[in-house]
Amino acid sequence: MSRIRRIAVAFVVVGVLGVAIPAAALASSLITISGSTASYPLVQLLANKYRKVEKNKVKFKIAQGGSQAGINDVAFGRVSIADVSRDPKSTDPKGLDFYPIAKYAVCVVTNDSNPISNLTAAQVLAIFTGKTRNWSEVPGAKASGTIDLISRTSSAGVLSSFETLLNGGKKVSTLAAQKTSEGLLKQAVQADPNSIGFLSNYNADSGGVNSVAYNGIGCTRANAASGQYAGIAHFYEVTNGAAKGAAASFISWIDKAKAAQSIISSEWVPLNE
Repeated sequence: MSRIRRIAVAFVVVGVLGVAIPAAALASSLITISGSTASYPLVQLLANKYRKVEKNKVKFKIAQGGSQAGINDVAFGRVSIADVSRDPKSTDPKGLDFYPIAKYAVCVVTNDSNPISNLTAAQVLAIFTGKTRNWSEVPGAKASGTIDLISRTSSAGVLSSFETLLNGGKKVSTLAAQKTSEGLLKQAVQADPNSIGFLSNYNADSGGVNSVAYNGIGCTRANAASGQYAGIAHFYEVTNGAAKGAAASFISWIDKAKAAQSIISSEWVPLNE
């Protein structure tokens, strides 16, 4: 069974003076990570800061590929940590520990030439399940013709979060084009005036696409932090069993260090907000 945990770092007492040294400091200095493309920008920033804090004694190797790819990699021992942008599932391999590190908002996005201001829950569900197929059926749309759905591949955690939080628990229509990363989905929406898709708020806020309010509440960091926005999901660091060694120290630093929380607050939402 998967477990959601907050981490505690074990200490080893060594030497005549009984100096307390984190057990993680005795482990490998290389932390390997794979997984979510949505959390990659955040984890890269955190890793860069942690490397400086540790005076380059800790190195990182970070790959993308989607949350499920990260889950598979960590379950089979190919990486130390999986980056995951969706909640644990009953189908996940047994024995994984999920450590939440931040919250984020899932935003519905359209091309800038079709700046829809708001969609209701019912409208989002009808569009993304393929029931509504033409922009003429969507109030406020400036686009005309067939709606081009842009989604993510099944490995994506943001897809799972979108379907759970904003799409009534329903699967996105098989009519949708599937993209392997947030960057590719954003590029597809930018290139197609008739498109609609979904992104984490970091990528939606960075410009180039129109972020659509959901049930009258804008998809913004502020609305996610206040709890008003419906599409609030979590980023997790996931380990195979309880985190140990260098991985445990890194995850604990994210949870406790002011520097880490400052990075999270810049674009995402700390767990305590």
